[in-house]
Amino acid sequence: MPDFKVEIRARLAELRLSPEREAEIVEELSQHLEEEYERSISGGASEELACQQVLEQLNASDLLGRELKRVERHVSQQPVAPGAQSKTNLFGDLTQDVRYALRVLAKNPAFTIIAVIALALGIGANSAIFSVVDAVLLRPLPFKHPEQLVMLWENAAHQGFPKNTPSPANFLDWQKQAQSFTGIAAMAERSFNLTGVGEPERLEGRRVSANLFELLGVPAMLGRTFVPEDDKPGTHVVLLSHSLWQRRFGSDPAVIGRALTLNGESYTVVGVMPRLVQLPGYENVNDQLWVPIAFPLEEATQRGNHFLEVIARMRPGVTLKQAQAEMETIAARLEQQYPDYNMRIGAIVVPLHEQVVGDIKPALLVLLGAVGFVLLIACANVANLLLARAAVRQKEIAVRLALGASQSRLIRQFLTESVLLAIFGAGLGLLLAVLGLRALRTFIPVSISQVEAINVDARVLIFTGLIAVVTGIAFGLAPAIHGSRLNLNDTLKEGGRDSAGGSKGNRARSLLVIGEVAVSFVLLIGAGLLINSFFHIRNLDPGFRVDHLLTMKLDLSEVKYPDRERRAAFFDEVMRRVHELPGVRSAAVAGNLPLTYNGDSMTIGVEGVPDPLPGQRPDVIFRAIGSGYFNTMGIPIVRGRDFIDEDNADSKGVVVISEKTAHHFWPGEDPIGKRLKPGSSTSKSEWREVIGIVKDVRQNDLIAPPKMQMYFTYRQLKDIAANALVLRTTVEPMSLAGSVRNAIWSVDKDQTVAHIDTMDHIVAEAVSRQRFSMVLLGMFAAVALLLASVGIYGVMSYSVAQRTREIGIRMALGARRADVLQMTVWQGLKLVGAGMILGLGAAVLLTRVMAALLYGISATDPITFIGISLVLLAVAILASYVPALRATKVDPITALRAQ
Repeated sequence: MPDFKVEIRARLAELRLSPEREAEIVEELSQHLEEEYERSISGGASEELACQQVLEQLNASDLLGRELKRVERHVSQQPVAPGAQSKTNLFGDLTQDVRYALRVLAKNPAFTIIAVIALALGIGANSAIFSVVDAVLLRPLPFKHPEQLVMLWENAAHQGFPKNTPSPANFLDWQKQAQSFTGIAAMAERSFNLTGVGEPERLEGRRVSANLFELLGVPAMLGRTFVPEDDKPGTHVVLLSHSLWQRRFGSDPAVIGRALTLNGESYTVVGVMPRLVQLPGYENVNDQLWVPIAFPLEEATQRGNHFLEVIARMRPGVTLKQAQAEMETIAARLEQQYPDYNMRIGAIVVPLHEQVVGDIKPALLVLLGAVGFVLLIACANVANLLLARAAVRQKEIAVRLALGASQSRLIRQFLTESVLLAIFGAGLGLLLAVLGLRALRTFIPVSISQVEAINVDARVLIFTGLIAVVTGIAFGLAPAIHGSRLNLNDTLKEGGRDSAGGSKGNRARSLLVIGEVAVSFVLLIGAGLLINSFFHIRNLDPGFRVDHLLTMKLDLSEVKYPDRERRAAFFDEVMRRVHELPGVRSAAVAGNLPLTYNGDSMTIGVEGVPDPLPGQRPDVIFRAIGSGYFNTMGIPIVRGRDFIDEDNADSKGVVVISEKTAHHFWPGEDPIGKRLKPGSSTSKSEWREVIGIVKDVRQNDLIAPPKMQMYFTYRQLKDIAANALVLRTTVEPMSLAGSVRNAIWSVDKDQTVAHIDTMDHIVAEAVSRQRFSMVLLGMFAAVALLLASVGIYGVMSYSVAQRTREIGIRMALGARRADVLQMTVWQGLKLVGAGMILGLGAAVLLTRVMAALLYGISATDPITFIGISLVLLAVAILASYVPALRATKVDPITALRAQ
């Protein structure tokens, strides 16, 4: 190929350009002309014709003119010594650097693609997790002055309920006595059967105090919110959510004033709330509508029935500590006034944001740290690549220094290339983040608040841009400084071409690999601990068989089925028809199935046993069920019998208790035939005879130990109704959903059937937060392991290439291929061993922060540490073996001739 640099210099001789500037123009134009020459040759032109066409381009004024417009600058006539600095045009230099960097990256597509993909994985993972952290932890709640909002709970820690739901009477006393708040409002979950508007539907909603939306600072989108006059018994008004308004009423603004039939009663629509209004609470309930709480007199005086969620707004200037102190004073006052109910019952004030975030905060922070580690590994990989490229480009760098380029100028050029790589990686990373968030949503627990706000928005874009710039400088600075510090004499000598593999560069690359291995080891240990913990959780015995169980909610209308006789008649007919369906092995009526509800507990009195002192009476979870429930659920009956249909309102009261209840109240005795009653032994409730003992069931929480439990037959209860149906099937459970629904509608066409689900899925959702952390950290650890293995492979491959002459001499002197293989693999294992030692110390320290996320294992579980060490060693051996195998194939004669 002709040397076009001579022609270019001849045309630039009269322009008085600095040596540095002239060298840059010559370099860029020569590359352009060489590309045009090759394009002409590939198009079929002869060498002479191709050279002539290229020189015609050079002679054209526009090509040289375009280049000069960008970089031309008159300088002093004083000669510039090699390495001397001169004044520069910052914008022009930057433009020149960018253009040159783009050309360099384009000429090395393999290097560019590998670097961009590595950075995209790291930056994309950071952007995706940041979008979750930003929406859940960092973004303020969508209420007016959210920092003033708190939730108030009863503190019954001595009973195992440090944040217990308050009773109505206690709430009303708080409302009257507390001075630290501008307002206090209550909420209570309630389900509604919507009928008369298309297909009957079960809707989740809440009863709320009339001042709740004003307290939160959330006005209605249409109509109005509640007013004090609405908060009275007998007032039937309703607020619709935006989604319900769109879905069931076609976004009709004329819905205001319309009458709806809810639970068999007429309610008037007074307002529609804005989009994405989600009220805070103990659990993140997706409310579809709201009605006034309107306590009836009997409910307003209850202190033993705990079911409310209370939110308050602190007065300006009042601190959380002051509010807590006042609530404790009020709780102490209520304890003195009502010792039977409020003995040792305190109060606790929790910031609303802390309540909403819940226990997901530690997991999100761990994941954010994990993706930061992944990005560090990606940066180390790219820095290794840049160090190798800087070594290859040392002759070019030496020539530029000799022509007057300063060290700072070259560092800026290298940093421009690295920042461009980071920007390209950020662009691809954003695409991966968008796709990753779609997949991530399938793992995000539904109980996490602000899920709808998780997306790639302006805040995420700014974060990604900052990450790109910082990482570009971070991974590019060391290679830039290293590459610009050359001994010109040694580098420019022909014999100095091996200086690229100098000890400093090799040490830097080795240190980067050691760092990658250490960080990967920490991530793998964290992921291994979470995986091990998750399997411990999934292997827990819930107390029942989860397979082949179909469940559904059947909340009966209090208007249509006001008493237990009519409720029993409905369920009897439904059971008869369901049992006739093919594929149904057994079925039973239930109330609040395991892992679907956290309420319903009471104290009990035992015949012949003195009642404990107030405040020392343990709560017992209770459930209303029908006959055949234990058989259908697969709950073993340890002693005694199950309920039968003859256990009804006309027979003596009976109860089935759990093993834990039996051991607590009748230690060392047989409870069968003993009697208990709700409340205390002196209450007016009727005595119930214990007829059976069943295995403990994890009712509220799969991880927490089972609490004491007892079961009543719904046929003997006046005020507590069964609300669920459970079926054990011989086929895939969901395949029977339609048939069961039709059987129910054949009994009552207006009866809503909601939350049709399998027990397998319910149990899986109970550990969704643990699965979320495990899956994501496992994925990030896998990416880290892949990047680390690539880093090991790259360093070993480069080492083999640099040591070709040495390997050739060794083999010429009699070294066997096995010796060369062992030497090369051992070199890689030394790096991995050093990284693992560093990683081991870091893992022991850092995994302690994960202790709250683990179950059944310690943060220093030896099995996990040993297993992960073996996995990392195996990957390291594989990554080192391929370059080592290549080293054994070196021909000594060819290697020595090449040098």
